[in-house]
Formats: sequence, structure tokens, C-alpha cells
Amino acid sequence: MKKRKSLGTGFSDELVKVSNKNGFFKKDHDDSWTDTLIPNFDPGAENQSGQRPWRITFFYIICLGLFFILFLRLFHLQIISGKQNRELADGNRIQIKVIHAPRGVIFDRNGKILAANSPAFRLYDPAIKKARLITREDALGLEVKNDPNYNNLEVDSLRLYPMGEKLAHVVGYVGEISETDLKDPGYSGYRQGDRIGQAGIESQYEKTLRGKDGGEIIEVDSQGKKLRTLRINPPIPGQNIYLTIDADLQDKIYQELAKTLPKVSSCCAAGVAMDPGSGQVLALVSLPSFDPNIFTNAVDENAISQILSRADSPLLNRAIGGTYPPGSTFKIATSLAALASGKINPDTTIQDNGVMYLGVFKFSNWYFNEYGKTEGSVDLLKALQRSNDTYYYQISQIMGLDILTQWAGKLKIGSSLGIDLPGEQNGLLPTDAWKRKTFGEAWYPGDTLHMAIGQGFVLTTPLQILGITSFIAADGDLYQPQMVLKVTDQQNTVSEFKPKILVTKIADIKQINLIKQGLELVPKFGGTAWPFFSFPIPTAGKTGTAEYGDKNKTHAWYTSYAPASDPKIAMTILVEGGGEGSTVAGPIAKEVYRWYLSPDKSNLIKDLGQVATDSARTLGE
Repeated sequence: MKKRKSLGTGFSDELVKVSNKNGFFKKDHDDSWTDTLIPNFDPGAENQSGQRPWRITFFYIICLGLFFILFLRLFHLQIISGKQNRELADGNRIQIKVIHAPRGVIFDRNGKILAANSPAFRLYDPAIKKARLITREDALGLEVKNDPNYNNLEVDSLRLYPMGEKLAHVVGYVGEISETDLKDPGYSGYRQGDRIGQAGIESQYEKTLRGKDGGEIIEVDSQGKKLRTLRINPPIPGQNIYLTIDADLQDKIYQELAKTLPKVSSCCAAGVAMDPGSGQVLALVSLPSFDPNIFTNAVDENAISQILSRADSPLLNRAIGGTYPPGSTFKIATSLAALASGKINPDTTIQDNGVMYLGVFKFSNWYFNEYGKTEGSVDLLKALQRSNDTYYYQISQIMGLDILTQWAGKLKIGSSLGIDLPGEQNGLLPTDAWKRKTFGEAWYPGDTLHMAIGQGFVLTTPLQILGITSFIAADGDLYQPQMVLKVTDQQNTVSEFKPKILVTKIADIKQINLIKQGLELVPKFGGTAWPFFSFPIPTAGKTGTAEYGDKNKTHAWYTSYAPASDPKIAMTILVEGGGEGSTVAGPIAKEVYRWYLSPDKSNLIKDLGQVATDSARTLGE
């Protein structure tokens, strides 16, 4: 009988029920052949996996660890650093543009603008952390193109100085803040690229003029382009300053000095004028000067370098920072010292023989040196009128060094007068101790004689000479020189000028009046200020011709006040190396007074006559 072929375990003839107790079927034949039908089939794999469960456990542990690390990272980003990350996100979306406050305007006493603002734009470069000024056209181009750099554009203003070099040493100029200044606590709140006062009033009153910056908050897209403005905080402009300066008087003194310098082959000069009854500075000129607009624009580095490297130092404010031997202008202080100390009286006279000797050393009068003539009997009035050296030699011997330095010091020679401008120098009031320390030598009696006529070691600024002149003009009161008349905001006056007395009641009014009488004789016929002989308005003054250096050169001085009976203005003129004070400095003062004292500036006072002949010149110092 033919054997039937098996068709597989799925057919009934291949299955046998074995038991109903456990519900399983049992194969009663060999099925090992089925292994060949399924590739890589391992019939024991199920049993093997059950025998090695650590692989699955390890996999679970890795997954749990990764999820835990991810959880910690998310917790740190959203919880711990959430505030910072939100700020960073907003920083990418929201930006703040600074709107710089315009500086306060500077006016003269009559409301004439001396320093103003014009619109400007500053582009900040984050790469080099610096800002530069750009034109209005460039700024508009960035806005039209919606350039991302537009977000680094800040509204700024450019400082303009209409009077240029004529007022440079008064108003000063502004320039970019330095790294050193940024570290200074006094400049807290300033940023890189900010412009601050670098000289003059701009520097002295930086906090007053600066104002408070505003800002614009804008929203940008992912490319940094502006989407919209969220908020604007307008800036608060700086306060305005009205100076005591008379811009027209400043211009007049500048013109007269500039016209004189080439005539006498001089490089430098200074002129300063003040109201002796209040201390208000009416004009302050220093030559050579510079154009402050060059520093403000900062576009011509070559021009700036030329100014900084010039040998004649145009940045030096000679009116307050230059120190010079005062020559015979110092005789005002010597006269007061002799009278106030009681060493002489109005009747004290000295016989001028042209020359006096101190041991083997000869001391001669200027009149004898130039013309071989003597003055005869000389009292204080004649000594001032004729600027007689012999008189002051002898009264300095009577006084001695200590009295002379004591009274010169009381008049603020050798110390600051406290003008509200940077750069004021003290000058030098020499003493025996100073000379021993400086030169290792004792003070000789001849040093006192030289000092009495403003020579030797004594050094003063033009402002200090103006100070002793104003002291006499104001009947014994020396007011502190001040530059600011008032400060205003956009609507109201914030502060106003108040006179401050530095020196008062140090001498009897009779002694001061005696010196005034002598100074009033100087510009009259027979005095040393011969250019004033024909001047119709009585003035008072003192010429000075101060020797310096080893080449017999002299500085030309003239210090004065007018009108003599009721002084409204005191003025000191200095021309470096200019020659004689009467010939060089005197005419400058005369032309300024002629203009200033004229009721109608367009129709100047005419001279009553020309008396300045060669014979009159022989009477001048």
C-alpha cells in the first residue's frame, strides 16, 4: 500500500490531540526541516533572550539617563537662566538707539551766539568700538535702504563756533572722550564716542552744558532691520551759558593785536579786559590762536597735527597761562608795599643821579641809559609818571625783600586769582628760600632791587597785572575774575553772576588814592604813555618794558583803566618781545579805548590833536 505524503502540520492528518487539560497540541513527528525555510532562524532564541535580560535593562538605563540629562538642560535654560535668555532674545528683537542731548548754547553778555549746534549723525562701529560722524545724506541713505547699520546710527549734534580763532581760548572746543576719561568716576554715564569739553568754557562747565541723553526703542527682525518704533524718550538739552564777554570788544582787541604783531616781528601777545568794580571779564585774547571748529569736526587730522606741533604753542592761553617778567607794571605793587608798610610817605623823595651803586654793582635808570639824562628829585607821583627806576631801587632797600614779597602776595602776585577757565598759572613770587632751593644760592640785595622794578626772578600772568590794576581802580577792592554772567535752561534763569571780593581793606584809601594820582599822570604830557597825550578822555595806566633772555629783548606791557574818574574797564596788553611798552602796547590800548568809550561805535572819537612827535617819544618808556 502506497504511503501517503505528509502535507504539513496544518492538516488534520498530521495533528493529534493529546490532552484537553492544558489545551495544547503536540507534534508527534520530526520538524527539524522547518529550520531551513526561515533564514537565520534560531529556535532557541526565545529561550536565550529570557536567559539574558541585562541587555534590555542596560538599554532602559541609557534611555533614562539621556532623558534625565535633557530634562536638566531644559530646567537650566527655562528656570535657572530663563530671565537672562529672555533678555537675550528680546535683545535680538528689541534695540535701543541713543538720542544725544544737544549741548547748551554759549552767548556773550549781549546775547550774541558764541557756540551753537548743528544737526549731525554718529555711526557706531561695534567691531572697533568707535563712533564716527557721518553726513546727513549718508544717514538718509542707510534709512532708505533699511540697512542693518542704521540701527547703529545715533542722532547727534555738531558744535559750531562762529567767531572761530578770535574766541578760541575763551569758549574752547569739544572732542571725543578718551579712554582715560571714561575710567574717571567724574565722567560716569559717558560712553565711547561721546564728545566732551576739552578746553575753555566747554571744559570748565561740561556738566552744565552737557544735558541728558534720550533714546528710541525699536523692534527689529532676524536680519536686524527695523520693524517699528516702540517708544521714544526725548533728550533734555544742556543749560545755556551767558558769558561776561563782550564779543565786539573781544573782536576789537584781537584785531589790534593781530595788526601789531607783524609790525614788531612778534609771534605772540595777550590782552585781557575786566570791569574793575565787579570782576566781570569783558575780553580775553591770546595770540597766536586756532580755529576750534577744526577740532570739533575732526575731519582734517593733518590740520590738527599742525596746530599741536607748532613751536609758538597756539593752544596756550597766554592771558592766564603765560608767565612773564612784568617790568615796570610791577611798580604799582612796589608803591603800595612801601606806602602801606609805612616805610615811605607822600613826601618821601629820592635824588636821581642816573646811576646808583650797590657795592661794585651799578644800577641805572632807563632814562639815563637811553638819553643820558637824570630826573633830579623824585617823589612817588613823579616816580610813577616817569617810571623812575632809581626811586624804586632805593625804596626797595628801605623796605627789604620780606615786606615787598608780603604785599605783592597780598595782591595775589604768585598765586591764582581763580578765574573760571582751565589753565591759570600762579606765576612766581621769589623768596630767599626759593632761590636757595632752586639755584643753591643766597638771596643778594641786588635781587631785591631788580624785583622792585619787575625784573629778576619775578614772573606774572597778564591777568595778575590786570588784578593789581583793578585793585587800584576799584579803590582797594580786588574782585575775582569771572566769565559767566548767568545760566539758563529752556525757560528760566538757573543762576546769575554774583561778585566775589578776593582782597579788600588791606591799605588806607589815602594811600590808594595817591597811587591813582600817579597812574593818572602816566598818560598825560610828561608821562611815559605818550600815545595818550592827545586822548580826549582821561585814563590812568602804567607802561612796562621787561627785559628777558640773553639777547636784550623786551616784552611790551601797558596796563590801564578808564575813565580815570569812574573806571568802567581795566585792561592789560602784553606783546611778547615787542619792544617798549609805550611804543607798542600803549597804542593798542588807545585804539581799544577809542572804540569802546565811543557812544557811537560807528563814529569813533576823533583825536583833538597829534602830539606824538619825536620829542614826545623821548619822554616815553
